[in-house]
Amino acid sequence: MLTFKQIEAIHWVAKLGSFAAAADKLNTTQSAISKRLAEIESLLGLQLFDRSHRTARLTDKGREILGLGEEILLLRERFIASAGRASIMVRRFRIGVTELTALTWLPQFVQAFRHAYPDVELQPEIDLSVSLCEKLKRGAIDLVVVPPVFSDPNFEAVRLKDLTLAWMCSPSLCDSRKALTLHQITAFPVLMQVERSGVDVGYERWFREQGLTVQRIYAGNSLIALSALTMLGFGVSYLPQDYFADLATSGQLRVLRSDQALPRVPYYALFRNDGPVAFSQQVAAMAQTFCDFAKPLVVRAPRKPVARKRIA
Repeated sequence: MLTFKQIEAIHWVAKLGSFAAAADKLNTTQSAISKRLAEIESLLGLQLFDRSHRTARLTDKGREILGLGEEILLLRERFIASAGRASIMVRRFRIGVTELTALTWLPQFVQAFRHAYPDVELQPEIDLSVSLCEKLKRGAIDLVVVPPVFSDPNFEAVRLKDLTLAWMCSPSLCDSRKALTLHQITAFPVLMQVERSGVDVGYERWFREQGLTVQRIYAGNSLIALSALTMLGFGVSYLPQDYFADLATSGQLRVLRSDQALPRVPYYALFRNDGPVAFSQQVAAMAQTFCDFAKPLVVRAPRKPVARKRIA
């Protein structure tokens, strides 16, 4: 008898290109995927995949069966989603986020997710945007929260919130309170993360559009390390304004005024749209609710003490 698990195996092997990727996506083993495909091929008396290539390729008949199978999967999803129970088809959900999300709203999101979906195992992963998107493409992650790194019609993008950045530096490097030009600011070394950061990918493009020549100093893949090097006076950096506002207030960082505002960076929840998507859409909607790039109160730096006048 034909089963949903067999149809899912066809779908994900075809979409991800390998038995290994499909097994990871479905939280099972390669041997289980092979068994499901062998069973359905035996049942139908057809060869669905050409196994003579390094990647799994559908035969002509396999493509026809895949189309019908996807209709079945989507109909099942609509049937279950109409009852508001999209989560019953999901045992594990893998979400990829950048360091900034992990430092700000991820804990509250995880708490709400586990309360709403106690039977779904949530697996957060923290990495740089480009790396997360690569994992999303090969099916190793179900949803990522990142700036715009790539565009693909097979992925749905739900806009969450825009990130505001500001030029910052150590007061010992530049104590100017006047508005500076971009050329004046970038005359200092510019500290940034490695090239797989989504924010830096977008800003590199913007620097070129502005005709700026930037002396880059790569500060690794940690936002916290980047801010520490900035506070020590190694250069200027464009940092998340809300998250580092407390360090500016306490005097550990100086916010540089510019005659040209830095572009905001939109963050999106990205997930595949070439299969069942109802649960991913629910998770993206939850992310919209919690997305907030301000530093949590419990980890904010103390304010700079205010000097009091002595009364004679």
